[in-house]
Amino acid sequence: MQRKNIYYILISGIPILLFMACLFLFSVNAPWLDDFEVGPMTLKNWLATEDLTKRFDLIWAPNNEHRVVILKLLVLFNFYVLGQFNIQWMIWESHLYLIPLFYFVFQVLPKENRWINMASLIFIYLSFQYTLSSYWMIAAVQHNSVIGFGLISTYLLAKNKYFFVAVFCTLLAALSNSDGLFFIPIGAVLLFLQYRWKELFIWLIVLIGLIFLFFLKYPSMNYHAYAFQFFLENPSKSFFGFFVFLGGFMDFFKERNIPIRLYVTAGFGLAIVVIWLKYVYQFCLGSVSDKLENWRKGKLLSENDLFILSGILFCFTNALMISVLRAVFGDYVYLIGNYRIYAALGFLFTTLLTFQQPNAIRKTYLILIVSIGYWGFSAYTYIPWVFANQNRLTQSYLEFNSNKGGMGFTAEQVNKYKLAETLQEFEKKGIYHPPKIK
Repeated sequence: MQRKNIYYILISGIPILLFMACLFLFSVNAPWLDDFEVGPMTLKNWLATEDLTKRFDLIWAPNNEHRVVILKLLVLFNFYVLGQFNIQWMIWESHLYLIPLFYFVFQVLPKENRWINMASLIFIYLSFQYTLSSYWMIAAVQHNSVIGFGLISTYLLAKNKYFFVAVFCTLLAALSNSDGLFFIPIGAVLLFLQYRWKELFIWLIVLIGLIFLFFLKYPSMNYHAYAFQFFLENPSKSFFGFFVFLGGFMDFFKERNIPIRLYVTAGFGLAIVVIWLKYVYQFCLGSVSDKLENWRKGKLLSENDLFILSGILFCFTNALMISVLRAVFGDYVYLIGNYRIYAALGFLFTTLLTFQQPNAIRKTYLILIVSIGYWGFSAYTYIPWVFANQNRLTQSYLEFNSNKGGMGFTAEQVNKYKLAETLQEFEKKGIYHPPKIK
């Protein structure tokens, strides 16, 4: 290995180590809001019955409009295998998805300037733009599992390997969060572009069946109907929100509702779309007959291009759906912390797309410098929030544990649903260790 590549590896270690250190030091073993329903209450109700039907219903029951089966199974895994109910552990476990993500990205990068480009992508993605998604357990497990399982599936499809493993991983993605269902049409697109009709037929039969099962007794149809009606009456809000969502990786204004926050992110979202359209235009150039011939041979797009396409389609579909279904909540809803992980992922795949073409070494160095600057500004902006969030959750838990309002609940809710008592019971059994003031 060349010495300069070792330098790039060492540089890449800076965001990796800081990201990991913050996760280990500042995540809190205390459930917040929806964490209770899918975490301690699920475990409590599971242990209270031995009826298999009731246990299945408990695991299958949605949280809001999402089936979070994988999250609930992770709760049971930690209890039965590791003997604990631990919010921190589940946050840490969910971030294992970074291993396949960065492995796939590295494999897709051209060999020329691979290590310096990989360093740039690590600085881009391991920013602190999506703090809420990293430190709120339910959001971390939902989003990280969807991205991890979904991209394993599309990578295998792009490589034309282990088809049934890809089917299984898409199933896991869909059972992690509702947007995991997006990988069903995305996978179908990849199989179509590869002219793999037999696999496409199997894919649709198996996974469309999952869609019907997923929406059986679905609780949020009325809400979606209302949200869609709002979209029809206010399409410009969703149109603008689409770009705000995609540009969320450039949101450095945290929770301040100021117009510049919307226009800056919308501008960067528009720039991302322009880059996508540029590559679509370049693809459309050339002979149609040649493209049809390459399609029949399964060579219309390379393996790397297919994988990159799958990542971009996933982020595009999320932006499209969120801009329609969440517009009713106002312009700033697209910038809440757990959504920005998709903006960061879209930025990663868009940059990965640009790296597929040869770049002058000066441009490569410039991208690395800009990526480091972006990461540094992100860390400077959001690490104080991470530290403050730890203190806020710890103090909130102490109030909650005294049957006062806390952890997102009022005192009446804490008493009515015996939330504090549930965790106190786990603590007596030695399976839960609450946070303590340092």
